Formats: sequence, C-alpha cells, structure tokens
Amino acid sequence: MNSIAVYCGSSSGAKPEYAQAARELGKLLAEQKICLIYGGGDVGLMGEIANAVLANKGTVIGVITRHLADKEVAHDGLSTLHVVNSMHERKALMAELADAFIALPGGIGTLEELAEVMVWTQLGLHPKPCGILNVASYYDSMLTLFRTMVDEGFLAQEQLHSLVVSEDPGILLSELRTTQVEYIDKWLGHEKS
Repeated sequence: MNSIAVYCGSSSGAKPEYAQAARELGKLLAEQKICLIYGGGDVGLMGEIANAVLANKGTVIGVITRHLADKEVAHDGLSTLHVVNSMHERKALMAELADAFIALPGGIGTLEELAEVMVWTQLGLHPKPCGILNVASYYDSMLTLFRTMVDEGFLAQEQLHSLVVSEDPGILLSELRTTQVEYIDKWLGHEKS
C-alpha cells in the first residue's frame, strides 16, 4: 500500500482528540512511507494531517477545486497540489491516486466521500479497502445505521465486514494492509421479468 486517501473535516471539530488523531495518523503515514492523498486544504483536520505528514518528511498530494483554491484555503507547502474544476473531478482523482481510503471525523462532505468509495467497492468498480478512524466514538451512530441496513436487507453483511474500523491509527493501517475486498454480486441469480 503506497498511498491512502484520507477524508476529514475542514474544521477541527469540538474535541481536541480529533486533531490529535489526525496528527498521529499523519506521523504514521510518513513513517510507513505511505503517501497521503487528501483534499488539499490547509484548514481543520485536513491541515492537521497534511502538516503532520510533512513535518515527518512524508509525501502529500492534495487535490482541491479551483473554487476552494481561489478562497485561499489551499495548502501551499505540499509535495504536489492538483487544482481541478469540480468536486466530481476532485473525488475521481483522489480515488485514482489512492490504494485505500480512511475517513476521520468530518461533516457531510466527509460522509459523502466515504459513502461514494464504499459504493464503488460494492459495485466492483475498485477492490480498494475502506476504513474509519473512529476517534472518540464519532462514527458509532453511523455504524449502528450500517448494521440496521444489513438487518433490513439493504446492505450485504460481507460489505460491512470489509469496512475496517478502529479507534487506533496504527491498528487501522495494519488492518487495511491485510484486508481483502471481495466483490459480492448482489444480483447473482436475479432474473429480469
């Protein structure tokens, strides 16, 4: 695993544990020579993780929209910064550059980015593992919803099992390295009428 796309908040959030976890993950990425792929910002948890990777002599590739770069939220000290025209291009390029995905705490944008790469896994569009760094139980409610989706027949149990979740950045990285993502054809045996 050479690169990981990290989705996280452009705000730091209400708890200091969020920024601490971003810095810890960034340090580990640099130490393990894993390139950080992220949204290119210099604010919030995005800035925390990028700065931690850079401070530990790691590689950071940012992908930001022109709209956000024009608002001067782009990080100007990255190894590489791609400026694209749309959020669709941003997400596609981040996914293309990454070997795996991690969500840290964040808002609707973070949730949307994680959900999209999970759907791409579900559809067999990529075999890349997805993980959640569940800092201070931030994602507990969402994980409960995912289990409800399984119980109610809207999400395959195998899909949920392929999602790596840990509150420890080191354990999360280790498990992402060994996770085998399997495509489960939910329409297998389905006949059109």
